[in-house]
Amino acid sequence: MSNAYVEPVAAVPKSHPSPVEELGRQWHREAAGKQMVAEDGRFLILLSGPGASTRGWLCVKDPVGSNLPARILSVSESIEFIVMSLDGRRICATSEEDEEYWVVFEEVCPL
Repeated sequence: MSNAYVEPVAAVPKSHPSPVEELGRQWHREAAGKQMVAEDGRFLILLSGPGASTRGWLCVKDPVGSNLPARILSVSESIEFIVMSLDGRRICATSEEDEEYWVVFEEVCPL
């Protein structure tokens, strides 16, 4: 979702007392409001980091349902990930910018 025109739907300053936890709250709020997760709890996720693009989209079901950025950070050393709705029409991502963490949302045109 790299683009000069991308604007966040939520931004969390890195100076926030608990920035990753707040990013998680903001991401879950946006994801729920934008219907990113299917009724059965599944969604598609693309992680960042070395080799991530070769793995492609993973279909997952999150049994915890909270703190996704913090949990991803604990295993990948990055808070960045992209989630796509199962119908492929909506994308909601986290991004690390200069002094902020962003939540970005985009609705794409159907094919």
